[in-house]
Amino acid sequence: MNQKKILESFSDILKETKFLIQNQAISVFRFQNETDPNDYVFPWKSKVPESLENQKKQQKEIQRKSRDLINFSCTLCQGKLSGVRQFLHKGRKPILVLHYSGATTAKEKPFTKTRPNQIFKDKLTEMSWDSIIKKVFGFSYEEFFYQEYPACTFSHTDSKESDWFGRLEHCKVHVKETVEEFGIKGIVILGSSARLLFGAEKAKEQLGKVIEWELLGNKIPLLTTRSPEALVFLEEKAKKADSETNLFQYGKEKQDLEDSFISHLSILKPYL
Repeated sequence: MNQKKILESFSDILKETKFLIQNQAISVFRFQNETDPNDYVFPWKSKVPESLENQKKQQKEIQRKSRDLINFSCTLCQGKLSGVRQFLHKGRKPILVLHYSGATTAKEKPFTKTRPNQIFKDKLTEMSWDSIIKKVFGFSYEEFFYQEYPACTFSHTDSKESDWFGRLEHCKVHVKETVEEFGIKGIVILGSSARLLFGAEKAKEQLGKVIEWELLGNKIPLLTTRSPEALVFLEEKAKKADSETNLFQYGKEKQDLEDSFISHLSILKPYL
C-alpha cells in the first residue's frame, strides 16, 4: 500500500470516528481506579488584572500562612531589616505571650535565633521562665502560645519611640489573627514589648495589672509583666558579686522578682 492510499484510509477512519463521537456511539475504556473523563475539571484563570482590594486580600493570606516559616514575611512597616525567625510558637493553652527578641536600644546587640523552636534569646532565660510557669500552673512554658511583637527587626540605633509605637500598631493585625485563629482567652506582654507599646513609665505602672486591650475592634484581657531575662541578669550579677553583702542583695532581688512573676501570672488562671 502506497502512501496515498494510507492517507486516504486514515481520512476515512477520521470521518467515521467523527460520526461516532457526534452520535455518542463510542465508549471510552478506562480502568476501575481511573477518574471518569466527565469528572475532570480544567481550571481557568482570567488574564484580567486582580483588583487592588483582591491583591491585598491575597497578600494578607500569604502573610498569615507564612507565620511558621523561618523568617516571617510582612510588608506593613517601612524600614524593616528582616522578619523575626520563628515568629510564632504554637501551644495548647489559650494564653498568648507577646515578647520581642530583637534589639530596641543602642546598648543592645542584634540577635538572631539559631535553634529550632527557639522562643527566648538563650537557654537560661527559657529555663527560668519554665520554672516560674511550672510553679504557677504545673505545666511546661511551651504549653502557651508565643509571638514576637513586633514581628520584624529594625535599626535599633536609628529608631525613635514614635517609630516603635507605629510598628506595634501595625503589628496588632497579626496578634488579632492569632487570637481569633487559636481561641486565645488572655494575653501576657513581656519586657521590651510592653515598653514599646506603653512607653517606659506607663509600662512600669501596668506591671501586674490586667486591662482590656483594644485589638482592632475587639477587647481582650492583657497582663503586663517583666521579661524573664531580668531573672538571668540578676543571677549573673550574683555570680560576680565581690562581697557577701552584694550576693545577699542580688539574691533577695531575684527572689522578689520571682515572687512578683508568680503573683502576676496567677491572675491568668481563670482564663485557662
